[in-house]
Amino acid sequence: MSSKFSKFLSLLFVDEHNCVVCDRELPKPSRYRICNKCYALLEVIGDKGCLKCGRMMVSEGDYCLDCQNREMEFDRAFAPLAYNGAAVALVTKLKFHGRKYLAQGMAKQMTDRFLEEEKAVDAVIPVPLHPNRQKQRGYNQSELLARVIASDLRLPIDLASLRREKDTLASSSLQGGRAAREENLKDAFKVTDAEKVKGKTILLVDDVLTTGTTANQAAKVLKQAGAKAVYVLTFAGTREKPPIQADS
Repeated sequence: MSSKFSKFLSLLFVDEHNCVVCDRELPKPSRYRICNKCYALLEVIGDKGCLKCGRMMVSEGDYCLDCQNREMEFDRAFAPLAYNGAAVALVTKLKFHGRKYLAQGMAKQMTDRFLEEEKAVDAVIPVPLHPNRQKQRGYNQSELLARVIASDLRLPIDLASLRREKDTLASSSLQGGRAAREENLKDAFKVTDAEKVKGKTILLVDDVLTTGTTANQAAKVLKQAGAKAVYVLTFAGTREKPPIQADS
């Protein structure tokens, strides 16, 4: 059987009885739709996350080195997983290969992670795509995740108040690190109706937190429009980069 035909079959027949990582039949029902073998490949952040950006830390203390030296507009960010291995594969399949059904299990992990924090929020807002990008892709993966999360948390989902005004370049194509990302995302977002977010605590949903620049810019305009607080929830977050060791 060719690999292309196997992929076609996996897309055609996938359901809650198949592992979303390896596509094999699950031996028993799974909330996240992941078999035990594949779940072991996921790196759970747990209590190793930065108390600001939520990324897995390599340093000691409560805050990663990045957050110690940078002001973040959002109040807190959370993610169940570190962005490597099987987590990267799931995000890639959801984001670029049309496997929209993956959002169900991924969002369940995100919901469970957020519930651990016992935070009260008023509405769920997905990080929007620019209309050109959404038309090209056919959907917004962050919206797919946000719909499941909002349903599980019994919260309203707001798809209109935050808009992406600027058709930014893909982060993977940028050179220059965080500075390039910040310039690329400058003035990228706009709040269309400040009254809908004024005084509200918002749960901002995205697929991955890397440098935190996207979440930061989105949270900034929400706060400027009067949002009381902005929490960020992603499926995964990149690990903290270890400090550069000086030569002895």
